[in-house]
Amino acid sequence: MVKPDLADRFVAGALAAGAEVFRAPDLPAALAAVARIFDEGKVRRALVSRSLQAGATAAGLAARLPEKADQIAAADAAVVLADFGAAETGTLVHLDSDDEEKLAWTLPPLCICLLDERTIVPDLQSLAGTIADHLGQPGVPGPQVSLVTGPSRTADIENQLTIGVQGPARLVIGLVGGEER
Repeated sequence: MVKPDLADRFVAGALAAGAEVFRAPDLPAALAAVARIFDEGKVRRALVSRSLQAGATAAGLAARLPEKADQIAAADAAVVLADFGAAETGTLVHLDSDDEEKLAWTLPPLCICLLDERTIVPDLQSLAGTIADHLGQPGVPGPQVSLVTGPSRTADIENQLTIGVQGPARLVIGLVGGEER
């Protein structure tokens, strides 16, 4: 079990970056919360990353990871699983193994990311070796790492902030394994 202060620091960082956070005691409860978010937001076209397919089907989320980028771009939402969280900044870390996984994180306007509370580390530096190992592994064509801190935001030369231009406008993080709040 992760120290409560790491989880609380992660939540504080994620909220400060503009993400929404919910907590669930286990994966079935988290996926039930995702189903409620889908119902509230009237999500019709959603995709679920490969690592969550079995649980999503059991929770009644009939969604899949499309094979083509245009199908991913047409989705209203994506449900993905982060490999790690960095408490210092509320950053989600995903060790991508292909372009489809990366696109699921970045194309739909709503990204719901589930994070096992036990995978929260103090900071990104704590993951340097893990990230280097992932990027250097043989047999994975073009391994990548996604670092996500809050919804997508960009500012123009006049400092006009815009949300959701280069990624999801809404990021919801489900922290799994702690107390439901």
